[in-house]
Amino acid sequence: MPARPSLKRVPRATFLGRAIAGNLGALIVGVKYFIDPNRITLLYPHEYIKLRQGYRGYIVLIFDKCISCASCARICPARAMKMVTMEVKDKKLNRAMKKKYPVINYNRCIFCGYCVDVCPTEALYHVPYHDLVYLNMQDMILNVEEFQKEPEFVTAKEGVPVTYVFDEKRGLVKVSVEESSNQGSSSQPAGGGGSS
Repeated sequence: MPARPSLKRVPRATFLGRAIAGNLGALIVGVKYFIDPNRITLLYPHEYIKLRQGYRGYIVLIFDKCISCASCARICPARAMKMVTMEVKDKKLNRAMKKKYPVINYNRCIFCGYCVDVCPTEALYHVPYHDLVYLNMQDMILNVEEFQKEPEFVTAKEGVPVTYVFDEKRGLVKVSVEESSNQGSSSQPAGGGGSS
């Protein structure tokens, strides 16, 4: 004969009991954080999260490595990457010829990184930041010359790089990158690893 489960009856709380218990619980949490604050809010742009190498941020083209295969434009699910025809001088043949090179429209880009992954010559790479500001939407459509330059990350010049580490007592704690590297292996970095 199978064991018969027994149900434990929980006394039903009244509306007044729930209200008092809820408010009391909120007050206790407030007092706890007043005594021992653990503020993890990022004060952007005075601070910014230092992302690891390999984070899928903005994409940069290495012009000399591109073989015009158009794999990047074909695989792009958001149709952010297009091929444009340019006249270039072929060094081996020593004559002018037309080749196609990729350009990107950051209005459409979803930073999936398929274009970087599929490139057979590694002519595309990511930079580890993605939070740049453009003044208008037209500036987000890059031509071949602009696509070859790493975008300027102004926050890196003005702000303090921070990271989040896990502390046994306090949970997530925001520390500067220098402080984090000094702590060594006692704490583990939490998050900020990007999508790769």
